Amino acid sequence: MGQGLPKAVTSVAVKRVGGTAFRVGFAEMNGWRPSMEDAHVIYAQDTWGFFGVFDGHGGDQCSGYIARRITEELTSGGVPSDDAAVTALAFRLDKEFLDSQQPSGSTGTFVIVKAPSTPGGSYSLRVGNIGDSRVLLGRADGSIFPGPGTDSGLTTDHKPDLPSERARIERTGGNVQEVMGVARVNGDLAVSRAFGDAQHKTTGGPNPEDHPVSAAPELKEFECGPSDFLMLVCDGISEGNFPNEAVVKLAAEKLKAEGKPDPAQAAIAVCHEAIKCGSKDNLSCMIVLLGGGEVPGEQVEFIPGPFEAPDNPAFRKAYSAMAEHAGLSLSQALEKRFSRCKSELSLADPASEAAKELKLEIGQYGSGPPEELQEGSTERVDWFNNWLESSRNSTENAGLGDGAEPEGGGMTRDQLWEMLQSNPRLRDIAESSGLGLDRLLIQDREEPMRSVRVAKLEELKPAVEAHSALKWDDRLADACGCEGIVLKDDESDGTAQVRFPPPLGFKAWLPTSMLQDLSQPCKRVKACEKEQLKEAVEAHSALKWDERLAKLSGEEGLVIQQDKEDATLQVRFPTVSLTAWLPESTLTYIEEREAGSEAPENEGERAG
Repeated sequence: MGQGLPKAVTSVAVKRVGGTAFRVGFAEMNGWRPSMEDAHVIYAQDTWGFFGVFDGHGGDQCSGYIARRITEELTSGGVPSDDAAVTALAFRLDKEFLDSQQPSGSTGTFVIVKAPSTPGGSYSLRVGNIGDSRVLLGRADGSIFPGPGTDSGLTTDHKPDLPSERARIERTGGNVQEVMGVARVNGDLAVSRAFGDAQHKTTGGPNPEDHPVSAAPELKEFECGPSDFLMLVCDGISEGNFPNEAVVKLAAEKLKAEGKPDPAQAAIAVCHEAIKCGSKDNLSCMIVLLGGGEVPGEQVEFIPGPFEAPDNPAFRKAYSAMAEHAGLSLSQALEKRFSRCKSELSLADPASEAAKELKLEIGQYGSGPPEELQEGSTERVDWFNNWLESSRNSTENAGLGDGAEPEGGGMTRDQLWEMLQSNPRLRDIAESSGLGLDRLLIQDREEPMRSVRVAKLEELKPAVEAHSALKWDDRLADACGCEGIVLKDDESDGTAQVRFPPPLGFKAWLPTSMLQDLSQPCKRVKACEKEQLKEAVEAHSALKWDERLAKLSGEEGLVIQQDKEDATLQVRFPTVSLTAWLPESTLTYIEEREAGSEAPENEGERAG
């Protein structure tokens, strides 16, 4: 999945829900991802409850929509009566989301719990799963109930290489490809069941379960006792070296640690441990205790993590978004974090690494807020808001706004472009899957980006200082003689914005005259009409028709590679976010209509 931020956002948004039948604790953490895409449902009634975790991918639209609509349906219609009703609800909400034509998809795992009619009786569980989030059942002694699912869970991960899932995918017109060691539906999606993901529901049918990716829940029924507890976790909890048995054991230990069990504290501990075990995904953990009562602590709580990359826009955005999950602004979150740092520092060993890190974090605020300002007061929050504004202004005045833009280790658009550019096969897989990367990465430009080399220091500095729209920054000296990628050209003042890969890792506007062009523009071609295209592809021994290719009819694209042996070209079509190998006979060189053109000389291995 990759590391999306320079530092993980380890702030935790917490919810606690008590009642007559259940006590629930929920914790969510952004982690290394650029944004939080998970959603959840806690719907606890006197005799039953619905609890769910929905793990989004490709955006948070689908997960948020499904969680909201499930809550609305439960409020208006009550608990679904049986498996058929649950399945019908899942299909109906999936269709609603698909009809809205929004991007993204989401897995979902949930459990409907019915309390016993008599004290001391068994609880009835209807467990449902769509994708690879999990439901676990723990016992008071810390052991896991040996469920029939993945890693002793109650649910089974729906992966494309699961024999039953592969058979359904292939039967409904899809295929399973292994990409970098991971089985994926149509070479794209790493789960075989999900809400949304419209691009994988175009073949098969007409029934909603008969598509390569389906929102059909796998349902099972169980019973448990009042001392047991339920855990619902997204796959971010499970993706590192953190097996289900260890997840349950840690939760049980934390539940016993306090006089009155706090499932939220246990859920927080699970999220932090998952990060330590190597997870790079969003993290969501819900713990449901059976039996009513109050849950100790605040109903909604925000526990701020280290603010370790203040100059990185992506980190700031993710940190702020997590604070908003608990109803706080970024300045309110930093005010809480500052107080927490001060408190932890007062208890830490002055010579410890923890104390050094806390001092470093506190030090970024200079002398800090005046001591007479009360913790949590509006005036103290305003001080941190002013610090944020001052920090942004300082960054811009140092040339980081109109000059260079450091990006830390964040997986920004430009870094993603560079990563894919250096790995043609990965790029081809991503683009051919319909992810829209061309639109994302080249900003709907007519021309492809180009590589350039910066002039020597003795030439660059005078040129920058002589330009009315530019200002010299000493860091630009490090870029002299280095190669970068042109992101934007401004012909009005003869400048270009260039991105430099790590270790420089910044963008800068420079005089175009100081840049040596290292790349030649790609050849532009136009695809023929659908009927001719389909006939030619089906007739070619090395190619296979895919309905997505119909979108290429009449579209213009950029030639990436040529295979002279079988007379095919690999072409990237930015307007429809698709890259494909096509017979050369189906393509017309646009330049040829004006001044003849030869096919490109470069050859490369075809992406499968």
